Amino acid sequence: MSYKNCLDYLNDYGRLPFSLVPFNEIDSLILSVCVYGDFDGILPGLDSEEALPLHRAVQRLTQKEDWAATGPVMAARIPELLLKAARAPRYSRVRLGCYASVLDESRDCQFAALTYLLPDGTLYLAFRGTDDTLVGWKESFSMAYHFPVPGQELAAAYVEKVAGKLPGKLRLGGHSKGGNLAVWAAIQAPPLVRARIHLVDSFDGPGFARDLTSGKAYRNQLHKIDVYVPQASIVGTLLHPTGQFLVIHSHGSGIQGQHDPFTWEVRGTAFRFRAHRSVLGQKSAKSLHRWMESLAPWELEAFVELIFYLLSANDAKTLTEIAENLPENTRAFVHAYRNLDKPTRRLIRSCLGRLMVSLGPGQ
Repeated sequence: MSYKNCLDYLNDYGRLPFSLVPFNEIDSLILSVCVYGDFDGILPGLDSEEALPLHRAVQRLTQKEDWAATGPVMAARIPELLLKAARAPRYSRVRLGCYASVLDESRDCQFAALTYLLPDGTLYLAFRGTDDTLVGWKESFSMAYHFPVPGQELAAAYVEKVAGKLPGKLRLGGHSKGGNLAVWAAIQAPPLVRARIHLVDSFDGPGFARDLTSGKAYRNQLHKIDVYVPQASIVGTLLHPTGQFLVIHSHGSGIQGQHDPFTWEVRGTAFRFRAHRSVLGQKSAKSLHRWMESLAPWELEAFVELIFYLLSANDAKTLTEIAENLPENTRAFVHAYRNLDKPTRRLIRSCLGRLMVSLGPGQ
């Protein structure tokens, strides 16, 4: 069965201006995914008044060595989307600025954001999701037991800074962790800034602990927040106590395939929606939730710290580095594990054992 995705949307509507086809959820996804581009040294920063047209920014991006590398778990078609969006007349008047990027191992922080200046005078603030770095993945996992994480704090500060600098209504969005950052920033924004926020789109982004979602600030912004998840989502259903999702048909296989926005089906200028998440998606998410609830907060934190300690045992900084030298990194992982004391190894085995039980048949 044939299907269309956001790349096909650009084929069908990329020549039509926003005055004919208004800004929609597919445009929001595209801008949220384009922020994965490494625009360091290309786009003006937060302290600059300048902005670059999208086509010029992407042209400069393609001059970087390995600009199209996405890593083993990121969506492989991101470079294709960047090129196609840059060539689309629809985005010819879209300008990019206020770029911010932080990678800080000492704080376990990976953050990036940029602002699109749209032809109608509105601003779209896009937050990057988890990239190829181990720092980024560790920060994402730490959202399960700690908030705010550094990226969330930076996101809130970013929105306040951009809003104080540029006029216009605000749209916020992001894919994966970027969606979480967009929602967090909207909730934490000062009252005058919150009043300017028109919408917030989280594309398969994890949520928050119940004590945050039950608060007044979250409830007051809820009518502006759309959480999109593919039918068998795992990532986007984590820490969402309300369980309120817009469910998208996806042909992706497994956690990675479902999380890939290029597997999400598009019909016209909107996603192709389902009434409910798939049985597989519900079962998998329930199993993972059950595992997390079986662990004390200190156990979950210790487990995450230990796993990333072991993954970096050979001084790897990215998932790509691990994959490119897998035999040596595996040996370093095993050696580091064996050097742990017995109680620590017992904790790791206990956490993994409970995970296997939660994922097992009949659960």
